[in-house]
Amino acid sequence: MNKFKKPIEYREADAEQDLIEIPELTPEEAINLRPAREVVPWLYRPIKKRISIFIDADILEHFKSLGKGYQTKINQVLRREMLKEAAPMYKKMKK
Repeated sequence: MNKFKKPIEYREADAEQDLIEIPELTPEEAINLRPAREVVPWLYRPIKKRISIFIDADILEHFKSLGKGYQTKINQVLRREMLKEAAPMYKKMKK
């Protein structure tokens, strides 16, 4: 049994009709567009990269003592600090 559903067949007329119902953006609306990760940040999933770093033993032990997911917690702390550092730079770019 095929576990994939059969694709819906679209006719060209259907595609044109779908586009007709979408209003065009005004220049004012286009200026105010923001990246999806800003509008719905909980949907943002950054690309993960595997690295090897040296961390002080006491820092590692602290995060491990917090339980399962210590690597994720380390990543969250790094992200929070990165955003604090980067925030002034982004404010300057928006002006």
